[in-house]
Amino acid sequence: MNKKIIAHRGIPTLAPENTMASFNEVVNHDVKWIETDLSITKDEKIFVIHDDKLNRTTNQSGSIETVDSETVASADAGYWFAEKFRGEKIPTLDQLIDFLNIHKINANIELKGVVGDNANYLADKLVEKFVESLDRLDEHVELIISSFNPIMLEKMYKLRPDLKYAVLFSRATLGDDWNLVMQACHAKIVHPDGSSLTEAKVKQMKDYGYEINAWTIDDINRAQTLLKWGVDGIITNIADRMSFLEE
Repeated sequence: MNKKIIAHRGIPTLAPENTMASFNEVVNHDVKWIETDLSITKDEKIFVIHDDKLNRTTNQSGSIETVDSETVASADAGYWFAEKFRGEKIPTLDQLIDFLNIHKINANIELKGVVGDNANYLADKLVEKFVESLDRLDEHVELIISSFNPIMLEKMYKLRPDLKYAVLFSRATLGDDWNLVMQACHAKIVHPDGSSLTEAKVKQMKDYGYEINAWTIDDINRAQTLLKWGVDGIITNIADRMSFLEE
C-alpha cells in the first residue's frame, strides 16, 4: 500500500490555511491528499474553517455557529498571512467539492463538533448538507471522514455507511479504550497524534487491522520513523517538502 502525505489545511506554510490559495499550493506541488475542516453557520451554510471562532484566521470575530453566512463570506482570511493574500475568502463546501473534482485531489475531511445552544440541530444540518454535496463528488476522488467527536461520526455513518471513517485521537484521548471508540464509530482508520506514538502502539493498531494516518508531523525524520514503523499516512503542514516519502 502506498504511503500517503496529506496536506494539513492545504500547505499553510506557503499560503493562509484552509483557503483556495492554500489548496492550490497542494496542486502546484503535486500532493495527492488534503486534510480540511467543515463548520456550519447560524443560517446553515457550510464553510471550510478549522476554528470554532473566526478570530484567529480572519478579520471577523465570533463563533461560527452564532454568525450568518454573509459575515463569513465577507471575512478576509488572508491579510494576516501576507499582504498578497489580502482579500482571500473562506471557501464554501461547494467550492471545496469543485476543487476536488477539477484536480482529482483526495480528501480527509474533518467534521468539527458543533457547539452552542443549537448544537445538535446544526450538527444534523451539517451532516445532511455534506452528504447531499457528496452526490457531486467525482467517483475517482478518495474520501476519508474524520472527527474527534464520535457523535459527528455516528450522525454521518447513519446517512452514508459506505464511506471510510477515521477517529482522531489526541495524546490524552488515546487511552486503553481507544479500540472501543474505533469500533463504536465504525471506523477502519485511526488518526493519532503522531508526536507520542510508539512503535508498540503502531504495531497494536496494525494488528487490529487499522490504517493509520498520524498528525501533525512537520519533522521529516519523525515522519520517516513513523512510516518505517508501519504508519500509512502523514498529515503535515509541509506536504511540499514531504512528498518524496510517498515513494
